[in-house]
Amino acid sequence: MISYIASELRRRPSRTLAALVSIGIGIALFLSLQAYAGGFREAARAPLSEVGAAITAQRQGDVPEVFEGIVFPHSVGPLHPDEIEAIAAIDGVEEVAESLFFWSFEDDGFVAGLGIDPSVDFGPGRLRTALVDGRFLEPDERGIAVADTSYAHQSGLGVNDFTTIAGRSFTIVGLVDTTRVGQVANANVYIPLVDAQEMAAEAPNVLSVHDMGADDANLLFLKAEQTQSEGVVAAAEAILGPDALVSSAESFGEQLGVLFDLIDRFGVVVGLMAFLFAVAILLRTIAVGVWERRREIAMMRAVGWRRRDITRQLLSETLVITFLGAAVGVAFASVITAVMSRSIVVVPVPWELSPSPHFLPGGAEDVAVVVPLMARLTPATALAALLLALVAATIVGVWLPRRLANIKPAEVLRSE
Repeated sequence: MISYIASELRRRPSRTLAALVSIGIGIALFLSLQAYAGGFREAARAPLSEVGAAITAQRQGDVPEVFEGIVFPHSVGPLHPDEIEAIAAIDGVEEVAESLFFWSFEDDGFVAGLGIDPSVDFGPGRLRTALVDGRFLEPDERGIAVADTSYAHQSGLGVNDFTTIAGRSFTIVGLVDTTRVGQVANANVYIPLVDAQEMAAEAPNVLSVHDMGADDANLLFLKAEQTQSEGVVAAAEAILGPDALVSSAESFGEQLGVLFDLIDRFGVVVGLMAFLFAVAILLRTIAVGVWERRREIAMMRAVGWRRRDITRQLLSETLVITFLGAAVGVAFASVITAVMSRSIVVVPVPWELSPSPHFLPGGAEDVAVVVPLMARLTPATALAALLLALVAATIVGVWLPRRLANIKPAEVLRSE
């Protein structure tokens, strides 16, 4: 039977090639769209995954009345200890890193600062891995800071130099390259959380619009089970109220634009439609083949082939074509995915997560994370392609006996 199948496929090369390519294109389109959407979903996680977190939580505050000394951007308001404890107790939350983002308007310039807990190794604590000079903050230390390399260069600061924030002097002990770590809560200087809390709790222009306590934070980084992230986001929003700003990978996905949103939502549907179109072409090709071979089929019936034997023969040919088409589709998709993997994705970081003043010269700084498009074929999608090929063959298997029933051997042989 195998040699007969091979000879039949070789005898009609154009028909065989058309069916094989149509199935291949359908499979390739389905797999490529899944790889594209998967790569963008992976890219959307980058800003948070680079800091080892899954979710950020903050509450929108009020606009400062006066931009002098320490103030909070209006995208962050105080989060009180009871609220932080409630968020930490949400099912699916593994750890919480507290931080305090602030602006400081000094006589000689502007500084964006972030108070961090150096004992935590994720969130802003991941900056330890981006150290380029000196050392990082250590737990229980006070009056020290690490500075972003770009800010340090612009300000002429280096390790062991001093910088002043709200009248307090901080010794620069290290320089970090913040572009390596997610760009979320991007600041000029990073100081111990306790120092930032003390200064904010005493700052007149913070207290004039906020109920700021000495133990409050205003930006949380959450480690959470990925499968429970949607539930964690909803629970955190409920705790923080109507002004909650809770961000996850889905939030960054929304920043990637309409094209990604459409592919993410409808990629499977579009891929399946393309595959069904390919199946339709396959059915038409098989139908034409059956018509062209009606005399041959009539002769088979005349010499004793049963209809199910002929069906088995033609179905075997279809299976070979379909699975060869699937293999061609996987090969096409591999090439397309390799080409896509050479591109990059720019993931904008929302202003609320890395705020800078609009009214300073140059306006607000646009912050983004640039990552390669990690498009790849997964075993699951490859298995799905094989299942689709099996579905195509099954459709032909259901349709073929009805088609053969229309062929009457006596009429065909008499007419030809």
